[in-house]
Amino acid sequence: MALFLVQRQRKGAIDFAKAVRQCGFQEAVELLSAIVPSESSKHPSKTPDHTEQEQLKPYTGKYEKFKVECEWLDKRIPDKAVLERYGVFAYNNPARKSAYSGRVLIPFKSHIEGTIFGYLGRDIHEDTQVKYLIPSGFPKSRFLFGAHELCTSSPLPLRRVYLVESPFCVMKFAMYELPAVSCFGWHCSPEQLQLLTGLCKGVVFLPDRNKKAESSQVLPAIAEKLWLRFPELPAGVDDPEQLSRESILAL
Repeated sequence: MALFLVQRQRKGAIDFAKAVRQCGFQEAVELLSAIVPSESSKHPSKTPDHTEQEQLKPYTGKYEKFKVECEWLDKRIPDKAVLERYGVFAYNNPARKSAYSGRVLIPFKSHIEGTIFGYLGRDIHEDTQVKYLIPSGFPKSRFLFGAHELCTSSPLPLRRVYLVESPFCVMKFAMYELPAVSCFGWHCSPEQLQLLTGLCKGVVFLPDRNKKAESSQVLPAIAEKLWLRFPELPAGVDDPEQLSRESILAL
């Protein structure tokens, strides 16, 4: 019965269009198609994007059981308490053949709970061809290094957060008691920007000098959500990690 009524309504609409426009059946159908969307256009099929499809599972490995002393890491971040707080350590397990052995591991944490979903492996040898190692297909663009630590240490939103490239720079700023996060590179994804808007009211963006031009591409998106400063690094400084506390505050 319902189908019959729908068919009658459609036929009536076509007859009405033919009478008003003084046209044939096909032209009336085309006219109505342009005015009234089809059922398929009313309810388009939704194909979830990559991030919606992928349900990340928490990391369940045992890298942290094989922490080792690392002179390179201690020299770069001499404050052991900071390393412990951010969960960064050198890993080596000779009994297991792993590409991560001998690297410094940097966790990808959820910003609220601090759940670890994986690690970024940093090779400490300067002549290496693969400096950073990351699980294949891992969506690092959904994480901000240092976001969890800010969420658990200060009332939010903060007035200002420093946005830098390197997790090591975040920890260096933490040694100065300055709030910073890293996008694991110069690019700030929409997901990372969304996290930033929950952390702070404004951003001081400090990419490395050699990425200054590339990083300017993300400035409009950040400025649309937050107040933004994009200062030049002082002469002779190529990496904000090299800055003193006083020079950072003077930017």
